Amino acid sequence: MAGQERLYYVDALRVGAFLLLIAYHASVAFFPGMDWLIDAPQTSYLLEQAMMFPRAWRLALLFFVSGMGTWFLFRRESGPYFLKQRFIRLFPPLIFAMCVVIVPQVWYERMYEAGYEGSFLTFWVTRYFTEGKYPEGNFTWAHMWFVAYLLVMCLICYPVFHLVQSRMARPVMAWFERVAGTGWIYLFFLLPLVLNVIFTPFFPRQTNALYNDGAWFAVWASWFGLGFLMARHHKALITGIVEKRLLSAAIAFDLALFLYVFSWNSSPIIGDENNRTLLYKTALFALAWSMILTLVGFAAHHLNRKSAAVGWLNQKVFPLYMVHQTVIVAALYYVLPWGAGAWVSFAAVFAATAGFSLLFAMVAELAPGRLALLVGLNPPAARPKAASTRQALPARR
Repeated sequence: MAGQERLYYVDALRVGAFLLLIAYHASVAFFPGMDWLIDAPQTSYLLEQAMMFPRAWRLALLFFVSGMGTWFLFRRESGPYFLKQRFIRLFPPLIFAMCVVIVPQVWYERMYEAGYEGSFLTFWVTRYFTEGKYPEGNFTWAHMWFVAYLLVMCLICYPVFHLVQSRMARPVMAWFERVAGTGWIYLFFLLPLVLNVIFTPFFPRQTNALYNDGAWFAVWASWFGLGFLMARHHKALITGIVEKRLLSAAIAFDLALFLYVFSWNSSPIIGDENNRTLLYKTALFALAWSMILTLVGFAAHHLNRKSAAVGWLNQKVFPLYMVHQTVIVAALYYVLPWGAGAWVSFAAVFAATAGFSLLFAMVAELAPGRLALLVGLNPPAARPKAASTRQALPARR
């Protein structure tokens, strides 16, 4: 395919990854084996089992797609302006969410789980900022840890981004492209696995708190970095990834079946989320990577075309993500007293979350001037009609 073409499938992956995340978060309260922000009295083992599969790779996909997007931005502007734009895009919404958007989430949780009876305004003014950090206190970045991690990754990796573009790195990048073009690409999950194993003795728990989460920060940074490199070498690698998409899907299916049989059941043999053995992590990371390759392969083959719906949703992903967990917790607070059962309650929570989050995102787009920056959007006058995810994609076969 001649010329430069927008990679529409990357937008589709981004939208799909965030929608999957919302569906997963809407279901967690109904898992019998997990303590969440609000725990439903009606639970469903079947729902928990169904969600174990996307749980294994949803965050890896998010960081991978974010790494791809970061390459397209870096390619367009690799100077200090890149860091400035990343900071403006990620830091204001992080602070705004922590100080405003997330507050109702904690308020509803405290009312449901701890019997707090004060008004939202009273909680916000007198308790949220003054009682320490969550979970003992109230102040938290909650699900916005993902945004905080992305910001730190961009800052830390900025010299590395320049390094891979330098003449000194050309032999290494040529080696990466050569290896990634073969079947050895399926072993790239060893990067996050090895880093996690190395850092786990120093950071034994996954906390999402950044300062004490080194082992899992290394994992997320690895998926992010692989996305960056795959986008950088997209033209050379995408044909092979598309051609191997059925093989990738078969590997993912076999690994998922293996995990369902030996881990994701009431009697885990190789470990599980509460006991992450080396064998369990190996299977988990291999599944995440094979699913990423599967989704990239199928999306590049079938979804690399302009879609008004995908384009419309892609513009709203950030504000939608910002508010979704607050809406979920609020929906749970009002839906659970119905006593309707796990599946009906889950459907109601998911529908309410999708509707109100989308409404928030649509209203957020009306924010005037620089207020749009608070919800992760460019000011109206600065919004481009097309993003910079443009690169040659081989013709479909």
